[in-house]
Amino acid sequence: MERLISSLLQFVLVYLILGLVFTIAFMSKGLTVVDEGTKETSWKFKLLILPGMLVFWPLFALKWKRSLK
Repeated sequence: MERLISSLLQFVLVYLILGLVFTIAFMSKGLTVVDEGTKETSWKFKLLILPGMLVFWPLFALKWKRSLK
């Protein structure tokens, strides 16, 4: 049981690290590509959406990929 919990926690940690790396790149370059309305947003808005971006980063990655076509 300990091994299962340890593996699950490692998976969550890797998922969140990948999410953080993606979120930094997405907020600097991709956010305005996906949504033009975010062009003049402040750092407070970006801080507000950060937790959601960390959790749902695969969905935002797909959306970013689709918007580049």
